[in-house]
Amino acid sequence: MPKEAVYIVTIAPQPEAGLTVLSPRNLQVFQRQTAQEGPVVISGRFARDADALEARVTGMSLHGELPADWRPVPLVKASGAFNAVVGLPAGGWYSLQLRALSQGDVVAQASVDKFGVGEVLVGAGQSNATNSGQFKTQQTSGMVSSFSGTDWRIADDPQPGCHDESQGGSFYPALGDALYRHCGVPIGVAAVGHGGTSTNQWQPQGELFSWMMTRVHQLGPLGFRGLLWHQGESDVGMTADEYYDKLKRVIVASKRQAGWEFPWFVAMVSYHNPDNPSFETTREAQQRLWDDGVALAGPDTDTLMGDHRDMEGQGIHFSPKGCKAHGEMWAEEVRAYLDAEL
Repeated sequence: MPKEAVYIVTIAPQPEAGLTVLSPRNLQVFQRQTAQEGPVVISGRFARDADALEARVTGMSLHGELPADWRPVPLVKASGAFNAVVGLPAGGWYSLQLRALSQGDVVAQASVDKFGVGEVLVGAGQSNATNSGQFKTQQTSGMVSSFSGTDWRIADDPQPGCHDESQGGSFYPALGDALYRHCGVPIGVAAVGHGGTSTNQWQPQGELFSWMMTRVHQLGPLGFRGLLWHQGESDVGMTADEYYDKLKRVIVASKRQAGWEFPWFVAMVSYHNPDNPSFETTREAQQRLWDDGVALAGPDTDTLMGDHRDMEGQGIHFSPKGCKAHGEMWAEEVRAYLDAEL
């Protein structure tokens, strides 16, 4: 893993006729805070000769069409900036139009085609949390997007942002489609995993921990619903106590560094091949993390065998059928949590 962990600085797009939009980004998903609503940041820079700025958001929310009225956006004239947090109903995709005015005349305009208010999830762990599936998969709803750390795009594989830069298939498209069917709001995912890694390599102050926390900080406090952890295959030689202690250290440190309490969902996973489909030490540790309230329960993916795996059922990674089943299993766990919370 020669890559250095860095905090990514996004270069702002060039102004469109004197008006630059920094947020929202196209295909961005903002985390809703209640079942009905979430905060959306509208920010950027405006032409210095403007004395007013107005915004209009259009599209279909969970409860119908948004009113297509123009609303004022506060300006900071000394710096030529605008920055507003607007509560919007859950839903999307929405479109944003901005217009800068000078004495009532429009002097600059800009727009963002698609963004929404829905559910955002971070995915971490080893290869089955990255793009190591046998073949690339695609979302089918058109309502699932991926965050790379610099931009958002439709969540077809390979997922951007994985530390290992893997290029195969993943469970994220199927996860997003399944959650969209249940929730009816856009789904955002941010994958940060690295294949073949142990909990030893994810410890605080390490490169992978820093890579994961970069994405957590970029999404910001309350900026995502939870973190999905799928890892364990590399640690089947550990005792249950060692695995428990090491993963708990990662979980606790991540929340402390983030500065807010976000849920970790930990999958039960130890599968290697048909002859070694599970390892009790790893599974015991993962179960204890659930039982002790350190993490919420993720899916038991050791149960995905046969043609759910690659190499004609002999491999450790997932076939397209397995990626789909994997994503739907994750969606079921997240869905149960959302139903209880919202």
